[in-house]
Amino acid sequence: MNITIAKKIKFPADNSFEVVERKGIGHPDTVADSLAEKISVDYSKYCLRNFGVVLHHNVDKTAILGGLADIDWGKKGKMVKPIRVLVNGRISNTFGGKSIPIKEIYTKAIKTQLAKCLPCFDYDKWLSIIDETTQYSINPRWFKPVDLSDIPDYLNLFANDTSAVVGYWPLTDSERVTLGLEGYFYDKEGKPKYKEIGQDIKIMTVRKGNNYDITLCVPFFVKYLSSCDQYWKKLFSLQEELIFYAKKVLGQKAKIDLIVNAHNQKKKWLDVSPKSLYFVVAGGALDYGEEGLVGRGNNRLGIIPSFRPYTMEASYGKNPVYHVGKVLGLVVDTLAKEITDKFDCHTEVWIITRTADLLFKPNNIIVNVSKQVAEKKLKDLVMSVLERRDWTKKIIYEEVIIPKPGMIR
Repeated sequence: MNITIAKKIKFPADNSFEVVERKGIGHPDTVADSLAEKISVDYSKYCLRNFGVVLHHNVDKTAILGGLADIDWGKKGKMVKPIRVLVNGRISNTFGGKSIPIKEIYTKAIKTQLAKCLPCFDYDKWLSIIDETTQYSINPRWFKPVDLSDIPDYLNLFANDTSAVVGYWPLTDSERVTLGLEGYFYDKEGKPKYKEIGQDIKIMTVRKGNNYDITLCVPFFVKYLSSCDQYWKKLFSLQEELIFYAKKVLGQKAKIDLIVNAHNQKKKWLDVSPKSLYFVVAGGALDYGEEGLVGRGNNRLGIIPSFRPYTMEASYGKNPVYHVGKVLGLVVDTLAKEITDKFDCHTEVWIITRTADLLFKPNNIIVNVSKQVAEKKLKDLVMSVLERRDWTKKIIYEEVIIPKPGMIR
């Protein structure tokens, strides 16, 4: 294992401009991430309860496919075509000849998580689930294990792939305000504060110097508003609240240009039908055919920061025992935070594995910090974090990977 320490980091806040995006908890891509991860978590819990080991699975190709809503002023609205969840991947459906009720597990997981992502979604009426999982593998017993000898990761953890993961800390003000603006819509328990506002909230922050250009896309439930005038009154009131909140986060010296539902405002009064505005029935763009796929949205910290290092490893729905993109993704996030806290610096951490590396002895670790540090102390910290073995427990029982509403961190 090679640990390389560099001191060439340039913190994004030091750049003259910055771009940060957040897809809210009800955005189709975030919903797909949430469903895949909840299925993995619940399946893992079932395996541990019944077999004492997490069986091989990955459902990180899960998708959610939009339906079609019918809306009108002051009416509840209805879905005329259902929203479909495509459960996709490979998952062990037996152990030692004993059948595993995977359909029951993922159906319950999907309904539980949809109730959190889209609280107004009536899954008994509007949901269709499509199962495309298989047990295909070059090893016929990988997803149909007979005994523990077919679960080699039960005793020895090896990297499942040649992969790279990256983590960083701390967040910039642009990243914090982007997260916080979605968090503004939720209470401390993650429940919506505004009954008339849906959950498919999207935020784009562009910083140029000390000027912040912030755009929000916010859906409204048509059943709570009976006219175009009510829509605009709610929208402009909300916009003023959000500007006030952003100033609290960024400071009074920041110049903030914040707009909610820019498309509607540019065409104000041209069309007064609810279908011309961002009105929803279930809570977001899934109402109108939009689709969501795992890995197309936020990173593990809940943002899409264009000027940060990144890899294509999405954590959601992957095996929580040995998958590099999941387990070591959590490791690099932890390392970045603990290095920053200990040495009072900005930190980036990369872990690069080769297939069949011991999972916690990866081929390469690169740590990039913003100032001179005691290298031995830093390497000792890296080694101490890698010696921990509670990562899978955190993923399964604390559900640390499942997306949550944006909050300032």
